Amino acid sequence: MSDQPADVPLEAESEITASVTVSGSTAALLRELAGVLGRTPEALAIEWAAGSLHLPTTPVGEAVPCDSWALFDGPPDLSARTDDLLREDLDQ
Repeated sequence: MSDQPADVPLEAESEITASVTVSGSTAALLRELAGVLGRTPEALAIEWAAGSLHLPTTPVGEAVPCDSWALFDGPPDLSARTDDLLREDLDQ
């Protein structure tokens, strides 16, 4: 008897077919996002199911508390000094 494995086809070479069914508000959100991105809802559903596309957990249009996220990390008085800062850059 030989220690060599029998000639068995590798599973990496065989094809895998999968389907994803999304319903409710998640499906509606994926359709809207697909329209904005110019992609198909099916492609986005597969990405969502695979975990590479993250959707918001709050309903679309619901206010998000400002203290839970920020657009950038800048000085708190930036809006008050914006005109002065822009003039400084233009004068240089």
